[in-house]
Amino acid sequence: MTTASLGARRMRAQLLAGPPARGVLDAVERVVGVQAQSWPAARLAVRARTRGLRAADVDRALASGELARTWLMRGTLHLVSAADLGWLTGLFGPLNRAAGRRRREELGVDDDTAERALAEIPGILAGAGPMDRAELVARLAGRGVRIEPTGQAPAHLVAYAAAAGVLCRGPDLAGGRPSVILAEEVRVAAAAAGGPRRGDFEGDFEGDAALRELARRYLLGYGPADAADLAAWSGLPAATARRALALLGSDPELPDVASESGASMSLPPRLLGQFDTVLLGHRDRDFVLRAEHAKRVNAGGGMVAATLLVGGEVVGLWRRTGRRLTLQPFDGPGALPAATRDALEAEAADVARFLGEPLTTAWE
Repeated sequence: MTTASLGARRMRAQLLAGPPARGVLDAVERVVGVQAQSWPAARLAVRARTRGLRAADVDRALASGELARTWLMRGTLHLVSAADLGWLTGLFGPLNRAAGRRRREELGVDDDTAERALAEIPGILAGAGPMDRAELVARLAGRGVRIEPTGQAPAHLVAYAAAAGVLCRGPDLAGGRPSVILAEEVRVAAAAAGGPRRGDFEGDFEGDAALRELARRYLLGYGPADAADLAAWSGLPAATARRALALLGSDPELPDVASESGASMSLPPRLLGQFDTVLLGHRDRDFVLRAEHAKRVNAGGGMVAATLLVGGEVVGLWRRTGRRLTLQPFDGPGALPAATRDALEAEAADVARFLGEPLTTAWE
């Protein structure tokens, strides 16, 4: 398979080509989870895979309990379907708790302290709505569970509680301050809004069934891909990723969504936000990003820039500064055909529409 054909098939699997998702939930479920340490970036990932939605629609999906935001793949904050929260936490939670243990102990959050906190958190958060992390730490101290309120200890305790399935990240508060909510209240809210798509939240997939489902969903949203790709995206050990795909085998229920050839598939220009899943889903990015541009997209420190996608390839960056949205092709605007420039300006206008803000577009 050529690089162009592979890229085209993955673009379709990612909903960046072909029919878009029908709504917020469909877009998020298709890629299993949208990386969400940046809430503005998570919303833009949904925009690129849907049509006609607004940022407020993504906000509502989270506030209603249709979606959940928690630490899962690679120990990173993700936006997932509430119906997937239980089994994904069951799969990744133990890995994330083990991975963070040494650092927690260095910060004074040993296993005993963490477990005592888990016992108190439901009583603190029940009915309280989204709570500032500092307030949670203060209330824990009032119940005899004391940790250093400054530095990294609160963040690591919250991540531990999320990995245990006790809480989730809530909506950002004023000034971008992080909040936390009870995971159980996410389940209750989702049920009130119409219920999960698949059975009970906690009982759908466990053990090998969870690994198999992860492999199925990963291939649906990221395929074609192999075990090394699955391991890189998920953070699972290589042997576990191979086992997951072996459990899947040849699944007749896996739709061949990426079967069209690159020649017959339209690959429209897209403005992708930071941390877009198309750049995070595989062992390498050669299918979408040339090596000579890689450091401009991923300059270090885990940051992945907002990008211009043309013909299934990253051809530049974009940024927003105040009311100005600047497009930065790697080779300059003049290297792009006029029709492509027009299409990217239309994408920029759609970002402004999605955000509900008047933005002007400039080239650099």
